[in-house]
Amino acid sequence: MKCANPTCNHSIGLVSHRRGLFGKRPYCSKQCRDHFAVAPAPKCERAITYFEWLFVQPATLQPRLAIAAVRVRAR
Repeated sequence: MKCANPTCNHSIGLVSHRRGLFGKRPYCSKQCRDHFAVAPAPKCERAITYFEWLFVQPATLQPRLAIAAVRVRAR
């Protein structure tokens, strides 16, 4: 088996190191397990919340209310 770290080419020997008790990915060493293989995502401007996004939408996308006729049974 191969190490789960994408930058590592080692195979796994007699002992495999995992993250926590229920980790599924085997690593060849503790250093390889704790190494960050991917650079963190760049910081972008403040993320817009759903509430703000809702009111940024143009008025044509918002649904219009329609008056519906309601029948009432007579007793």
